[in-house]
Amino acid sequence: MYLRPIGPRDRAREVDIISKFSEHSRYLRFFSGAPTLPDAVIDRLVDVDGFNHIAWGALDLDTAGAPLMGVVRAVRRGATSEADLAMGVLDAHHGKGLARLLMAAVVHDALAAGITRFTAETLAENGPARKLFKAIGGKAAGRDGNVVSFGFDAREVAARLAGMGVGEAMDDLREALSVHPLPRTTAVV
Repeated sequence: MYLRPIGPRDRAREVDIISKFSEHSRYLRFFSGAPTLPDAVIDRLVDVDGFNHIAWGALDLDTAGAPLMGVVRAVRRGATSEADLAMGVLDAHHGKGLARLLMAAVVHDALAAGITRFTAETLAENGPARKLFKAIGGKAAGRDGNVVSFGFDAREVAARLAGMGVGEAMDDLREALSVHPLPRTTAVV
């Protein structure tokens, strides 16, 4: 597994990971079980600049083409210090800490970009997402039908994620982010 910022060069990987989600996971992530998303949605997913739209992915280096195993992103809300937080991890990697690792990287970059608050929406039936959101300091901010909104303080999220750990992987990530930050314009493959 290899974690790195993702962007426009990962368009094919984004399309691929969406097609590999189970129908239920696609429904929980995109509120639709459709096996493909419109090109305009894919365009928005890969329109990453590292400041207004931050996205990190986990690549499976043991598989040809190094497909994505999971993605976490934060998308700034206009010219504010708030961002929408979203995540998607392939079913085979659920419950292994991958979302926490990716979220730690995204939160690190978001704080560096001046983002101080996050909002995330999930379906009420998505127990694992609700549990993770609460564990990282999310407060239920409202409900619209079957959709629950959570609000987060970015620094609290960072502190809680640091305390959770995922063994050596989280330690390695923290060290890499603090000692060897990636320049925002450099592609890492």
